Amino acid sequence: MMYLSKTQNCQFIEIKSDNISDFILNPSNYTSFTITAKLNCCGDEEVTETITGLEIGSNVFTLQFPVAPTTTLDSIVFENIFTHQQFYLPLGSIEVADYMCSTGDITLLFPIIDAWFVTNFGGSVTQGYTYDAITNTCVYTITDLPLNITPVNMVTYVAGSQQDIYFGYFPIEGMFFNSNVMYISPLFFNMTTFVDGIYSFSFTFIDKWNNIITESNCFFFDCETKCKVSTKLEELLDCNKTATNIFLLHYTLTEGSNCGCNCDELCAIFNKLCSELGTNQTCVTCGC
Repeated sequence: MMYLSKTQNCQFIEIKSDNISDFILNPSNYTSFTITAKLNCCGDEEVTETITGLEIGSNVFTLQFPVAPTTTLDSIVFENIFTHQQFYLPLGSIEVADYMCSTGDITLLFPIIDAWFVTNFGGSVTQGYTYDAITNTCVYTITDLPLNITPVNMVTYVAGSQQDIYFGYFPIEGMFFNSNVMYISPLFFNMTTFVDGIYSFSFTFIDKWNNIITESNCFFFDCETKCKVSTKLEELLDCNKTATNIFLLHYTLTEGSNCGCNCDELCAIFNKLCSELGTNQTCVTCGC
């Protein structure tokens, strides 16, 4: 069954399922994969994209390398895709200022990373980068990794706050595969950040034997609503009816996520919660 969740920093929607895992690990067994997503069950917010197994059949992993000089690089996390054992490559809290893409100094990182692989896995890896001076963006690539080993994320710190940058295949803007998990970013919905609401996803896989496999689910993306609900705690303790309704509605949304068959009901409950909180939720505004 498909399972949906948000990452801790609310930057991505994480999607796990046995079908997704098999598609990522055995892309040659599939001829196509279609994803349809909806925000707050609004028909005009539906997004549909299709890719083929060949589009993720490469073992080249990419990462948006930070370009802010004061960003601190802490470590890189790798994982065995079958055992899920993770390996940490420490970078020693170095600053991007000494490894800038714009100057080509990012290549000074390459021997550090390669030496770690030689020591721990007995072989080298191939690394590269591309820099776009117009957009000031840098893409780091790594390939020829040891068998079953994939990069997961780079741990960085910005002004003392941890920010994880994920590796992955990026066959569609706003969607990427990492290890055996799919991640959706706000760009998939043409947004800069996620808004709270009900997100629904449907997958259709067609394998090389022409079998059609489908699955769907929905969940409550809650990054800010819970904070608004918590402001009603004092009223709840005073047995205020509206506050009681708000907590019950929020509880229902949280517990009703990932059930696979109640997306319309979750949308209605979310709309009711927004109304009780004194906000207006519509297909256009999307979010409390």
